[in-house]
Amino acid sequence: MNESKGKGTCDGVFRKKRFFTCDQNCGIFAAIHKVRRDPDVPNRRQYSDRSIPIHNDSPLYQEEQKLIEESGLREKDRIVWISDNGPEFGEVKWIGILPDSNRRDITVGVEFENPVGSGTGKYKNHRLFYAKAQHASLVPIMGLMKADVYMEMNQGAGAFGAGYQPDYGIFQEPELINSPRSSQTRSAQQNVVQSYNPIQREILPNPVISPERGSYSSNSSSSSHQLMLSKDQIQVHLPPLSPKEKLPPPVMKEPAPPVRQMEEEKPAELGGPNPLYEYTKAQDQQGEIKVESMEQPNSRRSNPNSRSLMPADPDLEVGSMVEVMSNPPLYGVIRWMGYLPDQKEPVKPIAGLEMEEEISAGTDGSFGKHRLFSCPPKKAFFVPLYKCRKDKRFVDNARRNSGVSNNFGSMETPDVLGNISPPVSLDVKQIEQEVCGKQKGIQGHHNSCYLDATLLAMFYFTTVFDGILYRPKRMDDLREYDEVKQVIKEGIVNPLRKHNYVRADKVMKLRHLLDKLGNIPGMMSEEKDPEEFLNLLLNQITKADPFLHIRSDNGGGTQHSFLYQLIMEKDERLVLPTTQQLFELSFLQMKVKLEERPPCLILQMPRFGKDYKMYRRIVPSLELDITDVLQNAPRECIICGDLAVFECKECYNQHGAGLNTIAFCEGCKDMSHKHKVRINHKWEAITVPQEYKAIHNEQRTIQQQNPTIPREKMELFAVVCIQTSHYVSFVKCGKGKDAQWIFFDSMADRMGEQSGYNIPEIKLCPDLSKWLSDDYQEEIMRRTDDKELPEHIRRLLCDAYMCMYQSPEVSMVR
Repeated sequence: MNESKGKGTCDGVFRKKRFFTCDQNCGIFAAIHKVRRDPDVPNRRQYSDRSIPIHNDSPLYQEEQKLIEESGLREKDRIVWISDNGPEFGEVKWIGILPDSNRRDITVGVEFENPVGSGTGKYKNHRLFYAKAQHASLVPIMGLMKADVYMEMNQGAGAFGAGYQPDYGIFQEPELINSPRSSQTRSAQQNVVQSYNPIQREILPNPVISPERGSYSSNSSSSSHQLMLSKDQIQVHLPPLSPKEKLPPPVMKEPAPPVRQMEEEKPAELGGPNPLYEYTKAQDQQGEIKVESMEQPNSRRSNPNSRSLMPADPDLEVGSMVEVMSNPPLYGVIRWMGYLPDQKEPVKPIAGLEMEEEISAGTDGSFGKHRLFSCPPKKAFFVPLYKCRKDKRFVDNARRNSGVSNNFGSMETPDVLGNISPPVSLDVKQIEQEVCGKQKGIQGHHNSCYLDATLLAMFYFTTVFDGILYRPKRMDDLREYDEVKQVIKEGIVNPLRKHNYVRADKVMKLRHLLDKLGNIPGMMSEEKDPEEFLNLLLNQITKADPFLHIRSDNGGGTQHSFLYQLIMEKDERLVLPTTQQLFELSFLQMKVKLEERPPCLILQMPRFGKDYKMYRRIVPSLELDITDVLQNAPRECIICGDLAVFECKECYNQHGAGLNTIAFCEGCKDMSHKHKVRINHKWEAITVPQEYKAIHNEQRTIQQQNPTIPREKMELFAVVCIQTSHYVSFVKCGKGKDAQWIFFDSMADRMGEQSGYNIPEIKLCPDLSKWLSDDYQEEIMRRTDDKELPEHIRRLLCDAYMCMYQSPEVSMVR
């Protein structure tokens, strides 16, 4: 009672039970038939977090009405909610924005035909609508669709046959919904979807109707947070299967947005459901909970085919002081650890925590009907063990004293001075023991996989790039040149070669310098491509001599570059192309030649990002023959084997496959082009040094036969691959045909979540050379389904992004 203060009879207590709180003698309990709305006060909704009411003519009220009109739903509309067990039908009783919502989210009050809700339509202190007990629920609008649309869809499915799978818009991932939003928001919401779990899925704001499917989606760019109701108020949860509705549930590509239990938000504490509430119903029907050893899970949990879980900290035990990784974090002590029966896959070890502060979702140590430990009320909290980590308030002090970073783990990699050569002459056993395993290679951090995979390929087992580590500073170099060289050599290359591991903070120093000195923004945290890093490091910062000097046959000038993008028109005859074939085809169609043999040749595959690949599979050639693309290299006549002095590009594929089939000596050129098919071909002279011609003619006279003309070949030493924006690399452990190959992933595993760190891993690939040989071409083509290939071979053939070749005679670039 506001205007009649002091005229009441209580402060909200009736018969020793508190129903609400107000000033003394300002509350009164009266029969509801004796109460009516004040006709002098306009109709309004009381917003508890606003100082003034929202009247019909206020902007907020008009905005709310506009959103409701755009939603397409009206009160008394019949709707259906697709639960995990089937459709649940109901009637819209209320539609609007909840009184304490700061996100302008449309919520629908539904009276379901079956008792799948709770309450009668009251939210906190606000009566939103009236419904039968246990039939009322508040549902996000994105989880509903009109019943007549649902009926039409099911009829349509029957017309298309039993195998038809209706594609409902409400099951679309948020980034696929056709709605206007900025790229930054779309990326942020995509991250929410990727981190989705059925316990804490965020409700997307501001739904709109999708006229194509009669479903509701979201297009707001505001940030997400959770709305919650207490147990005594309306509960929105997963209902059981309705016995009344017989319609077959639609086959869903993605699970429907879960309707979650909610609880009142309080600024002084973190509200929210117990993360394990979804198991409570199943446990109530089971016997006593079986406490299992963390080291001895039952057979179902140890199934090797089950999906891998986030690794839990192995140092955690009963009595450990931990924090739950949330925002803000929750702090407590582990009082119980074990497994719960009938958990949904993937099965997780569970920790029972006694929290420092009471939380609204807490218990007294019981879970469902089973007591697992004892503590004061509202202080017990059950979470998956991997969501716990040691309490950083106590750990950080020790780490500050020892200098250990909180973001990259405890395994440090101090700088290594001097000149360290790559590991050489390693046999398989040494590679397995010293090189392979977890915490090997370069640790990834904040989208650094493109950098990690490229650096390891450049420096681990080859010296071809070592020239940039030893070149003295010149007058035209950047002021920070020596610092960049020191960070790469002493912080990354030397520790990698000596200790086989580089922690992410060393790479972060390099990224900081690249971001500071280069002209590419976002080097500290954003996703980039290897060619961007190579051009920035080699061209702009270290100013290395370009590897490639490419001259056009049309008389153009020479172009200088560090890598070569394979560009060509697709040849449909190439079912399983090799890099050798694509390399020659590209140089032929682009009409270019190499002026000299490069010390290193980096080829970018004919693909654009992760979406387009010209060829589904590409076999990286273990050796790349560059003889026929070198401008002044001696070549052999395809017919007689003598020294070639002419080439005819129009004869490509007429005397065999490859560029070596277009070279002729003078006599064979005249004879071949007398044929009516080739009589109009235009040939060009091959420039051969006069010294070589003299030596060749002298040897032919002595040997009485054409001497062998050597071929210029380069050796494959690394392949960088990409799959769904994640880069990995295959690297050769040394030189020669017998050298082993390894597979490297800088983010193969992870310890912790937001404040955790990545775990790099290196694996041995003993059969990689065999699969890339000519003998296995037929075997690869026989396995038409990519899934039939071994995992690493599939990634190598299908995801190759960049192939690196080195000259056996050249040890490093200038």
